[in-house]
Amino acid sequence: MRTVLFVVLLFATAAACRAEDAPKATGVLEGKKVKFPDKGIAGGVAAAVGLLESCHSESLFDADEFKQAEQGDYIRLMFAKPIIARVVNEDVEFSELVFRLPTNTGVFWVRCGDKWKRYSKYEFQKEEPFRAWLREAEPAE
Repeated sequence: MRTVLFVVLLFATAAACRAEDAPKATGVLEGKKVKFPDKGIAGGVAAAVGLLESCHSESLFDADEFKQAEQGDYIRLMFAKPIIARVVNEDVEFSELVFRLPTNTGVFWVRCGDKWKRYSKYEFQKEEPFRAWLREAEPAE
């Protein structure tokens, strides 16, 4: 139910926001830079946050691991204003989300200000909406 309310709020917020306030989605898939159509980003955010909220493990941020992840395939969501998700039984506010691919080894990093948190061990049955959104990726120019 919480995820449904989040999605409704997200769509209402996206409709009311100016273009510069809308979330941005970029990444690298199969070694190539990608972007996502504006009309599908709200659904991608909902799918990514739903997957993030299913995580069962939080661990320390490792800068080297994060740099290595950015050299491979990943998806990055950036928000003009921080959003809140409930992860590992706590509300987490963040303005950026990075997900390392492939999904079977995926790890989330979320950032608010200059602090990063790392989450993993999500529920694999929740990944289908996220995988469907990844298929909307287009080559970045």
